Amino acid sequence: MSRRSFLTGILFVGALLGFGQKDSVIYSETSNLNEGIYLTYSDFRNNSPILKEQIETNINHDQLDFFGKVIDQLKFTCIKDGARMSIDARTVWGFYQNRTLYVNYKEVFYRVPVFGSICYLVAVVEVPTYYPGYYGPGFGGPVGSTGKTKEIREFIINFYDGIVEELNLERVELLLSRDESLYKEFKSLKRKKRKAQISRFIKKYNELHPVYFFK
Repeated sequence: MSRRSFLTGILFVGALLGFGQKDSVIYSETSNLNEGIYLTYSDFRNNSPILKEQIETNINHDQLDFFGKVIDQLKFTCIKDGARMSIDARTVWGFYQNRTLYVNYKEVFYRVPVFGSICYLVAVVEVPTYYPGYYGPGFGGPVGSTGKTKEIREFIINFYDGIVEELNLERVELLLSRDESLYKEFKSLKRKKRKAQISRFIKKYNELHPVYFFK
């Protein structure tokens, strides 16, 4: 599988509203989040990526998909803080281009269509499988085989730690619990209905709690 996965047809959360702080800047679709490659989550929170002009490559810098093509290489070279660095693309936290964030999950970069305090994404991931065997004449025990298959999985990211985790009800409840009234509303629903309305509550939470980047 390519280290990038471009997933379409997923709802994108619109501009987030809120108030500013002296040491941070609120995110919106019109804010100046810098395009580039974020080596670490800390770089992302500080809006401090590796920029186009810092990357040494034969790839045309004018391509719209420039950062994606750089990431598709096993390694790339850049100039950071006056020093030339060779970067293993598989270790990069994520990159931002064309007003879209891509994050690294097990060395594949997935598009994040729902961005906010709780980010949401869908990914096609490889998972190990085991096919049980059977006992039969001439065999000393069961014969089985292992392999890999692809499955669609849902993921969430807590914006304030940058960790990509598989979505489950318990993780969503933990994040929603930071808003007492919204959490109570969510918990008042029966479990089946809670599962069905996860996306709606994530969207509501993001609208109530805009995210900030450090200045």
